[in-house]
Amino acid sequence: MALLEVNSQRSRTIKFFTLGCKVNQYDTQSIRERFLSKGFQAAEIGRQPDYFLVNTCTVTSGADQKSRNIIRRCIQAAPQAQVIVTGCLAEKDSSQLEKIKGISLIVKKSFFPEGISSFSQHTRAFLKIQDGCSNFCTYCKVALVRGKERSKKLKQILQEAKKLVACGYQEIVLTGICLGAYGRSSAVTESLLDVIGCLEKIKGLSRIRLSSIEAGDVSSGLIKYMQHSKKLCRHLHIPIQSGDDHILKLMNRKYSRKIYENLIARLKAQIPGISITTDCLIGFPGETEDNFQNTLDLVRKIMPLKVHSFSYSSRPGTKAEKFSGLVNPKIIRMRSARLAEVANECCKKFMQQFIAQNVDVLIEGKAKDNPRLLEGLTGNYLKVKLLFRPNLGNRIVRARLDSIRQHSFIGEYVDN
Repeated sequence: MALLEVNSQRSRTIKFFTLGCKVNQYDTQSIRERFLSKGFQAAEIGRQPDYFLVNTCTVTSGADQKSRNIIRRCIQAAPQAQVIVTGCLAEKDSSQLEKIKGISLIVKKSFFPEGISSFSQHTRAFLKIQDGCSNFCTYCKVALVRGKERSKKLKQILQEAKKLVACGYQEIVLTGICLGAYGRSSAVTESLLDVIGCLEKIKGLSRIRLSSIEAGDVSSGLIKYMQHSKKLCRHLHIPIQSGDDHILKLMNRKYSRKIYENLIARLKAQIPGISITTDCLIGFPGETEDNFQNTLDLVRKIMPLKVHSFSYSSRPGTKAEKFSGLVNPKIIRMRSARLAEVANECCKKFMQQFIAQNVDVLIEGKAKDNPRLLEGLTGNYLKVKLLFRPNLGNRIVRARLDSIRQHSFIGEYVDN
């Protein structure tokens, strides 16, 4: 990045914006550390910076629009500032960005930058160990933007993890575009389980969490490891996308409805208390009411803690771009609302089983909706709110889960 080489007689300030996934958040942190190492300073709240850096996302047309809107806001807010744009939208569709007057520099980013030593404004640190995807789902642009699967060397992963733990992070979230593909590239010989096993040995690291993993990558070895591990969190984010075999085939997903359902049943049977979160894509071309009902039925059966749904949008360069049978946007909105209702029901039913249990909670800070409360996460991704006590940020406390309020537990401290 050319601007990193600029020397200045005065300190320069910079403000960062990140759109999209945990991988993008990691990439921004890596870029942030590179800027700070060159003498730049983070812009103070309320003051206009000398530079903006926007790390874009292109997973949906909405993400494209949001990225462009933030870029324009930066240009309007501080016309004298330099606006640098990077990220997935810049990788594949820089022509969209070149039309925006006021962008100073468009940067293609490296897949494995120098790494990170902290994680700004986060209690849990994300650590990217894998990039790229070779699945080529017909609706998804990510494989076109991020390229083929690549894995970070184990030595570098451990070096980063130790730095993060030395900075006080108790939980590390392993991230990747296709996390379960770790080790399938020729650059490394280790597997995802090897990475987890080595991380477990780091003193001071209390939790290891997997950010997202495909159903086909949840191996028997991973399930067995999770059964006995004291550090690997009992929580997996496993995308569904659809609960209908016909739609799954059109999407080029590598599993059937039955395979997914059986996997979740096995996980819940063998790992008590495990939570499942998932993604669903609504309104894929050709999706009928019956197809959608199959998705609702599967969601009810697996009873996830959380469902992230998103509406289909045609992405240039994907196979689905040429599919017929586009679903009316009004129908997509109605289906999304119905899925949200089912997801809320599942969340409540899943959470009920933990009432009156004692759990360990990693405190992340004050609750966003009530500064008199603290909030944090359990190992299996339950959000817990507790009465405020000073100096508990980034500490693990013992708590009893007393009641449920919306999607959070209200708990009481269990003092030793």
